[in-house]
Amino acid sequence: MIRAIFFDFYSVWVPDVFSDYLAIAQQSGPAVAGELQAVVDQYFRGEITPDKVADSFRYKLSRPDIDSNIFTLRQESISPAVTNFMRNLHGHFVKLGVLANLGPQEYAILSEYNKQNQLFEVITGPLPLNLKAPLLSQDVFAQALQAIGEPPRSTMVVSGNAAYLQFAQSLGIGALSFAGLPNLQQTLEQILSSEVP
Repeated sequence: MIRAIFFDFYSVWVPDVFSDYLAIAQQSGPAVAGELQAVVDQYFRGEITPDKVADSFRYKLSRPDIDSNIFTLRQESISPAVTNFMRNLHGHFVKLGVLANLGPQEYAILSEYNKQNQLFEVITGPLPLNLKAPLLSQDVFAQALQAIGEPPRSTMVVSGNAAYLQFAQSLGIGALSFAGLPNLQQTLEQILSSEVP
């Protein structure tokens, strides 16, 4: 029985601009893509700002149109439809959490948003846990499960990232691919309704 659901942040809540621009970087070759992936990793460890990320992408991709606004998150970027859907999930007595790569701005905005909306029991990832391990590591997932208070077998993750889903499944956690809110609503409602005794 599913008692907790972790949502990835980018792809579910807001568009994943980091992945979009890393995909563009791939067209410039593996060396450039690798350097820019390292920059994004630094950002998610809280070591650099969105300004520095934008500077790196602008320079490496020779794209003067790239500025920090692209990588700056605002609370109004969060989809109200997703918020309403998550509120409705509380009716199934399911604990909700965010388990994701969260830079300082994402963590601050989500924490403030959660104070106002009371959606999540847990907002976590490598940076909030103060771990140097990558998101897709046993340490990060184990601490997230401990924080939400459920074992892998009664937990599910939702993400648009295939590697995230595969890693969760390797730990015995249920995984659901995010392919838009209507699909997610229908699929999760079916799963949760089928578990009602």
